[in-house]
Amino acid sequence: MNASAVTHDQPLLSTALVVQATRRWCGARQRALPGGPALHRLFAPLGLFMMAASFDSLMLLVEHAAGRPLLAGVADQPTRDQRGIDALLATGEIAAADGWLDFTASRCPLAGTIDCAAVSVRLAAASEPASPRA
Repeated sequence: MNASAVTHDQPLLSTALVVQATRRWCGARQRALPGGPALHRLFAPLGLFMMAASFDSLMLLVEHAAGRPLLAGVADQPTRDQRGIDALLATGEIAAADGWLDFTASRCPLAGTIDCAAVSVRLAAASEPASPRA
């Protein structure tokens, strides 16, 4: 299964939300902190309780595949890394990131794993916010 298969009635992650999430994750990593808690503080109020773990996994895999720390810019000037993550999540296609990183299977042994992580993020985005218990 690839990430593009998860499309039916799925609310798309906005570019602004992806940029904000990558900025929070990169900021935490630069301070030698785990990215998950920073992501949870962003996604939980939106009812996307599983999104933090999924997004954190995707970011860790992409960073490992890149072989360098991912970079984040300011809200109105996202970096190439942020635009690449956004393109990956928006299209579900690893190759759609405009030559950002070469995730073809021949170049990146993590390509399949990154694809699965993107599916996980897209599924978390498609899930209904948890309803309060009666």
